[in-house]
Amino acid sequence: MEFMEQKGTVPQILIVDDVETNVMILESIISEMGYTPRCASSASEATKLIAEKLPQLILLDVFMPEMDGYEFCERLKENPITRDIPIIFISAADSSEDKERGFKLGAVDYIGKPFEMAEVTMRVKNHLKIYEMQQELEQNNRRLHSVISSQARRIEEEQKNILYALATLEQGKDSNVGHHVGNVSYNCRLLAQGLQFSPDFSEEISETFINTIEVASQLHDIGNIQAPCNLLLGNEEWKAGEREVVKRHVECGAEILERVYGSTPENSFLPMAIEIARYHHARWDGKGYPSAEGKDIPLSARITTILDVYDTLLGKRGYKEAYSREESLKTIEKGSGVLFDPEIADVFFKVQKQFRYDEG
Repeated sequence: MEFMEQKGTVPQILIVDDVETNVMILESIISEMGYTPRCASSASEATKLIAEKLPQLILLDVFMPEMDGYEFCERLKENPITRDIPIIFISAADSSEDKERGFKLGAVDYIGKPFEMAEVTMRVKNHLKIYEMQQELEQNNRRLHSVISSQARRIEEEQKNILYALATLEQGKDSNVGHHVGNVSYNCRLLAQGLQFSPDFSEEISETFINTIEVASQLHDIGNIQAPCNLLLGNEEWKAGEREVVKRHVECGAEILERVYGSTPENSFLPMAIEIARYHHARWDGKGYPSAEGKDIPLSARITTILDVYDTLLGKRGYKEAYSREESLKTIEKGSGVLFDPEIADVFFKVQKQFRYDEG
């Protein structure tokens, strides 16, 4: 066989029959075909030979001691290691019912006894060729899968790089922003992983969701490029007109990303980045920007919001001094059910010791 010859192997044919005369005849036929015959007189003996080296095809009798050919065939087909080996029954039990049973168990062919040399030769060659083609196809599929996976990883990296480049635009405005963005991204991944184990979120949060939010959350404040804003959601001390600044900041960010997505619609990170940019100042009680409330706020934004606020509290940001970690946690606790999704807040406190932050 071409495929096998290229790999430097001669096809091995396992003959399983308890009648010595049949074994000798089949062994002679297989040898004359240029293949390597291996012979067993029972299923247990055949099992040992298969364990030593997998054959490329099995010629199997039905009537044998200990275990008949049907049962042995069934066992081979249940084993993932041997299930693809083609099995040809060679038996005197060649009624339509016998053949039907053999085919249902997974045999590829059925030869009645007494058999003719030409028939055995032809069928063995045909099924070895089919087996060879299947093996070659599987190998090509593995290679193709490897190429596709490599291309997919490269495309994903290119998509990420677009978002990273956008994120650096905002970071240039404030030396502290880079740390803040990195912390929020890292912590979003940790919190999403924690939520994945919660029955309330297990169906919504997949590995893809976790990988995406880690990247997409970095652009939550991209709107600051055109509408600089460092306001904490829920601050009682906003000055006149600052609410409108917040509105422009979230909508501006979403619009920027929508324009980018319009030119690169294959980017799988941008849809989540858009919803985070638009809704990360929305509040659980509906008093944020925009006015969405509760679970109408996208899950990605609800996760990003709590970590954005937490890291903002901990860091010195322009006009405000940094809170201590204890003070920040108390503020988050007070905001549960008001600013933040209470179920997310519960998981937040369970995993908060793992969060990355720059205190003081």
